[in-house]
Amino acid sequence: MPIDFSSLPKTELHLHLEGSIPVEALFELVKKHGRQAEAPTIEHVHRRYEFDDFAHFLEVYKWTVSFLKSAEDYEFAAYEVARSLVRQNVLFAEIMVGLGTSIIEGGHDSAEIVRAAWRGLKAAEVQHGIALRMQVATGRQHGAEYALERLRDIEPLLGEVDICAFNMAGAEHTDPLPQFKPVYQRARDMGLKLTVHAGEVSSPDDVYDALDLGPQRIGHGIRSAHDPALMQLLVERNVALEVCPVSNECTGAVKRLADHPLPRLLEAGVPLVLSSDDPAMFHTSVTREYEVAHEVLGVDCSTLVRVAREGFKRGFMDAALRDRLLQRFNHEAKAWCAERGVEYPV
Repeated sequence: MPIDFSSLPKTELHLHLEGSIPVEALFELVKKHGRQAEAPTIEHVHRRYEFDDFAHFLEVYKWTVSFLKSAEDYEFAAYEVARSLVRQNVLFAEIMVGLGTSIIEGGHDSAEIVRAAWRGLKAAEVQHGIALRMQVATGRQHGAEYALERLRDIEPLLGEVDICAFNMAGAEHTDPLPQFKPVYQRARDMGLKLTVHAGEVSSPDDVYDALDLGPQRIGHGIRSAHDPALMQLLVERNVALEVCPVSNECTGAVKRLADHPLPRLLEAGVPLVLSSDDPAMFHTSVTREYEVAHEVLGVDCSTLVRVAREGFKRGFMDAALRDRLLQRFNHEAKAWCAERGVEYPV
C-alpha cells in the first residue's frame, strides 16, 4: 500500500522560482499577456513541459521566464509557489530567484525583481505561516564578471530582503567552475551562504571543482555516486547534496528513475536532502520525490524521515528558527511514524 508523505513535515531547499510556478498560475500569466496562441489551454501548458534532453529543458525554461514581464508578475509567481508548498506541509523553503535569463532577455532590474519576489514570499509567510528565505542565482554560461555584477546589484538589499545564499546553475560541460572562485569569495564576504549546481549531467570532477568553492551544499551532485573517494570527501567535509530524482530523469541526467543513485549515496552516508528543482515543469512536487524514493528506489520510510529531518538541519536559517522548526518536526514526524508503524529514527 502506498505511503502518503504529504503530511510529513518537510523542507524545500532546491527550488527555482521560475520553474515552480503552478500551471494554473502560469496560465493566468499567459492570458494576462495575451499569448493564448502559444498555450490556449492549461493542458497546452502541461504539454510544453515535455523534454527531450537538458538543452530542450533550457529552451522551455526561457519560454516560462518570458511570462514574467513585470515586478507584479514576480510577486504573483512567488506567492503562488509558496502557496503550493504550504499544501504539502513544507515548513521551510528557500526560493531561488534567477538573475540570468530574466535580466539578459527580459530586461529586468535585478533589485526590482528580487524585491518583488520577496513581497510575494512575505505575503505567503504572513497568510500561511510558512518560513521562507530567498537565494539569488546566476548561470555559468553568463560568466564570472556577470555574476559579480549581479552580486553588486543585490548587496544594497541585504538588510531589506532575507537573501540567505548565492547559487549558480547552468551548463556543466562547457563552463567549468574554477573561473567562479572570485564570485564565491565575494558572496562569502557579503555574508551569504553558498551552494552550487554541480555533477548533475557531467562527471565527479565537477563536484570536486564545486567543493573548491567552499559551499555548504551542492545542488544535485549525483555523479558523486561513481566515485567512492568523492563520497567520502563529502562526508568528511559535511557538505550536503540537494537531490532531485524526478528532475534528473526529466533532463536525462539518469535514463530511468529506477537507476537513480540515491540509494548508493545514502548507503555511503553522504548527507543529503530531497527537493523538487522545477516541480511545475517536471510534473512533480517535493512530496512526490519522497514517494519516488520509497516506491521506486526502495528507500525505507524511517530513512526518509531522517532525510526530512536533515533538511531542517541544512536549511540556511538562524539558530532560533531552526530550533523551533526542529521541535515541530520531531512532534509531527513522531506522530506520522506512529500512525504508519514506522520506526522513528534516532
